Amino acid sequence: MELRARIRPLSRRAAFLAALVALVASAVAGAVAPSAHAAKKKKAPVIKKVSPLDIAVGETLTIRGRHFIKGRKKNTVVFKRAGGGRAVFAKGSLSTSKMLRVKVPESLTKQFRVKGGYPVPTRFRLRVLAKKFGKRFTSLKRSPVVSGPRPQASPADDSGDCDLDGTKNGVDTDDDNDLLGDPSEKAIGTDPCKLDTDGDGVEDGYEYQSAVDLNDDEYQVPNKIVAYPRKMPYPNPGFAGDEDLDFDGDSLPLSVEYQLWKYTYEVGHTASRTLSPLSYSDGMQHSLFAIDPARNNRRVPGQPFATYPAAQQFVDWANASGYLSVDLRTTNSFSGAVGSPNGSYDIRNIDLRDGVESGEFALTDLDNNGRVSDLERDEDIDGLSNYDELRGRMQPGYWTSCYAMEAAAPIGYEGTSLVDADTDGDGVRDGADDQDHDDVPNIMELSRNEASNGLNDTDGSGKACTPDPDILKQDLDADGKPDPLIFNHPGSYGRVNPFNPCLPFDDSRTCSHFHVFGSAFAPFDGSPDWLALQ
Repeated sequence: MELRARIRPLSRRAAFLAALVALVASAVAGAVAPSAHAAKKKKAPVIKKVSPLDIAVGETLTIRGRHFIKGRKKNTVVFKRAGGGRAVFAKGSLSTSKMLRVKVPESLTKQFRVKGGYPVPTRFRLRVLAKKFGKRFTSLKRSPVVSGPRPQASPADDSGDCDLDGTKNGVDTDDDNDLLGDPSEKAIGTDPCKLDTDGDGVEDGYEYQSAVDLNDDEYQVPNKIVAYPRKMPYPNPGFAGDEDLDFDGDSLPLSVEYQLWKYTYEVGHTASRTLSPLSYSDGMQHSLFAIDPARNNRRVPGQPFATYPAAQQFVDWANASGYLSVDLRTTNSFSGAVGSPNGSYDIRNIDLRDGVESGEFALTDLDNNGRVSDLERDEDIDGLSNYDELRGRMQPGYWTSCYAMEAAAPIGYEGTSLVDADTDGDGVRDGADDQDHDDVPNIMELSRNEASNGLNDTDGSGKACTPDPDILKQDLDADGKPDPLIFNHPGSYGRVNPFNPCLPFDDSRTCSHFHVFGSAFAPFDGSPDWLALQ
């Protein structure tokens, strides 16, 4: 009996403890379940629309989407420059679940792109932090371009003088001298007292006319030019951030064509400052025009190559300045050359193998239509086309991409400018100048095909940097396997490169000093001696 009495209290205590544990477990389970359920309800915010896409620091941005937190300063907007840079965080102001507003912070200016030493309007991608982080930043087309704080609108006071030309605004019909009349500017929403309303470095009138040209049907009849559309994807004087876009598809961006337009009337004096027609328009690939007798003497886009004077003008300058004749001195062998390796050559004789002053120099008809496009022109009359100076053979990146098997020279050289005939200011126009100081002018180092008189590895397709697969299959060493790299022509002549002082001659006066860098660059790196891809 005594034993039972002692056991019974223990059983009650155990039962009590078991009940207590069960109660706690139930309570904990009840507490956990709602939290887990709530966690499932937390969804990442999604951005569907951002407006405006052209905005300035200090202005308010509206973001529409879903899964935002309602209230004031409940959401955080993350700004990140397209292409890199640090993220900048800003608290949103009033928000609903589908809309929030945020003031563009001044600290964002530290992340602006810099051009020419100055910050420029920059595109920023956005992401929202609400209960969770948004899964991704906005795409480029949904990302705004942010400019610096806009100046206060400057009313064109009749007694003022916006363009400081000495004529009061009340009398001046174009207060800011952007070639757009004041009524036109008011109609399209640009500032009649600002030469460049959106601050992208391109004048209002130029952007407006380029948009009109883009809508033009290239002088067809009947010809109806749609009025200025005032929205993307057209050149837009009210949209900061479109200066690097190429609207007409000729690979010259808006800002570059604008510089070329200014060059024609400020430096070259080949055109006047006018909008109709623009000497270079980002709405037309062929801004030069010709008169077609077969069409009642109407203007047609594109001046024929046969009448384009730039090549002859360069030759006239070279002849008058003493740069038409070039002395080439080398002890290297010219395998297969007819002329003397030590002698005087005409700068137009790009193929030195024949030693004949044959006038082989000419600007290139890239699209093979017989008419000069804006890309094919040589506006600064330096013997080099706009294409070569902006994107082609007078840019070092062209050679490293085309001849990837060749290691670049250890010292880099800058390219040339398409709006400066004498980029380095030494009195010699860029085509006759010598970028790498190996005593071979730039014009003579533009093409290995030309330099080798057509002895090249291309397949005849006319495509630069395309090796002929049949040549690459050859088995010159008779080992039963295709040779991986063909040393197609012996000797060093013809392997030109305007950014390598050891090509084509490894005994040039500048190459001899490069030996301190070792042999990790062409032609000492074991790369093929004669692989002419362009």
